[in-house]
Amino acid sequence: MHNEDGISLRDIRIGACTSLLSVCQDGYFLSKTPVPGFDNSEVLARINECQPLTSIDGSFKSEILNTVFNIGLNKTDDRPLWIVPNSIRHRRYDLLKKRGKQLMALELEPPGSALHRQFASLIKKDARDILKFANKYGLLKRHPVHNLVFRNRNTGQQLQLGESLLWWKEEIRVLAKCLQLWDMVLGGDKELKNTVLWHRDGITIRLGNSDVPFISRANMNLLDRWSNGDAKGPALYYLSLEADRRLLNALTPKLLPSQNSEIYLFPDNLLATIWLMFLLEISGRTRFIQCHSCGEYFDARDPRARFCSTRCRMRNYRKRRTRKSKGRKKVKEDERV
Repeated sequence: MHNEDGISLRDIRIGACTSLLSVCQDGYFLSKTPVPGFDNSEVLARINECQPLTSIDGSFKSEILNTVFNIGLNKTDDRPLWIVPNSIRHRRYDLLKKRGKQLMALELEPPGSALHRQFASLIKKDARDILKFANKYGLLKRHPVHNLVFRNRNTGQQLQLGESLLWWKEEIRVLAKCLQLWDMVLGGDKELKNTVLWHRDGITIRLGNSDVPFISRANMNLLDRWSNGDAKGPALYYLSLEADRRLLNALTPKLLPSQNSEIYLFPDNLLATIWLMFLLEISGRTRFIQCHSCGEYFDARDPRARFCSTRCRMRNYRKRRTRKSKGRKKVKEDERV
């Protein structure tokens, strides 16, 4: 965002790297294994050949173990599933769009859409809705190992790695909680005081049914940044740390001669794009509000905006006219009586 030695996020343009963001042309399906028809040990061996998953001391450090094999995730009673591509054919996103002389970015939907809020809303949906999101936007992280091709011995079908549905749900849950906290900050919600809890040992963030030790004895010096009992400051700091953690090593700066040699940040994967859009919202670059008609979130550049589109505005207008018409009829009937 901004500090004395850095550059404000407002001064940086955002791009989308079409060579890195892609979606399977034939869509995705839910599988019981990371690669249908292959044993997990065989898949792990192939992946380890392509990209070693262990360090010299034998410890596992690769996040591929989270995204593919559920290692390190909070296990549930549900039978694990994977979001797997139907084929090895992928198409790139067409995200870079020009409007006049300006390079528009992150236009995954019609302008003004809230991709990060779409993703977070999946917390209330089931696996089928998550699959629909994947079919539209692709996998969250495509590591080099996702380009490995597995050929089924019996059918000859070529297959590639999928991503853990359990890992998707964890990422959805984390972003949903962050957005819930951000909405409290926006609304000056009294509930924020019950979420950011000050105590003698530091600050705890209460999100849902879990308490996150945010400031403890190890970093008590951070308390000097805020006045005692302040809820907004610690909440914003917590949100920036969560976004920074997921954008680490996921953004690539590029100088674009075709755009007056300006510097753009290119997210390397879909998950980074989602978190970058969230970061843009909390930094003030975008302002997402809920449409008064359809309830969807949209980027309201005009502070007077209440509707996401002309269609929603006209729908609301017709509803108000219908209510007024019914009200006048009822008054006339009462007068007759």
